[in-house]
Amino acid sequence: MKRPWLAAVAAAFAVAACSNAEVQAPAETASTTLSLSTAIIRSPDGSLSVVYGGEADPTLVLSAGFLRRSPVGEVAVPSRLSWSPNSRGFYVNDSGSASWSTFRLWSANARAQAIESTGIREEAIAELGRLNGCDSVPGADATTHGMGWSPDGSRVYVLAQSRRQTGECIWKDVDYIVVVADVESGQVVEIEQGEEARRRWPTLPWAPVTTP
Repeated sequence: MKRPWLAAVAAAFAVAACSNAEVQAPAETASTTLSLSTAIIRSPDGSLSVVYGGEADPTLVLSAGFLRRSPVGEVAVPSRLSWSPNSRGFYVNDSGSASWSTFRLWSANARAQAIESTGIREEAIAELGRLNGCDSVPGADATTHGMGWSPDGSRVYVLAQSRRQTGECIWKDVDYIVVVADVESGQVVEIEQGEEARRRWPTLPWAPVTTP
């Protein structure tokens, strides 16, 4: 005798298990330091590379082969670059030092051109300001730092942290947050504050980004 309800229950448990596995999967955090020497940083699938010119020429070029290269931009030294696991884009923590960083995100289009987007960085800083009761945050007051990617590369983890006070925004409640944003739409889908972010995502590269 067939019992359809048993099959339905089993299917529901399987879906729940898959969903939990996806939620709990640790973020991909691999990155490459851009410092003194030239470097070629290949995408995970090997189809693209970012060519770094070194300290004397700290520019980035996106390459899909010798005859398909397009300029990306200039970065400060040292910085850190991380490709998305799906090879569709990359971010740079520019300069990725412990005291200051600007999260910069690029997507790679079908013509092997790098398109920079600032929306996620701006939203992360704005959210940190809102949590502190600020209508706006001067650019010099906050730092942003790419922390990693979801395993499928569709989402990026970005830390926004207070660094100094030069304007009317007074950091009194929340020193730092981590936002999880959808890369394609730029929409922030999750936010965690301070120590709660550390507890939820312990495998993110916290040191030396924030103090314990």
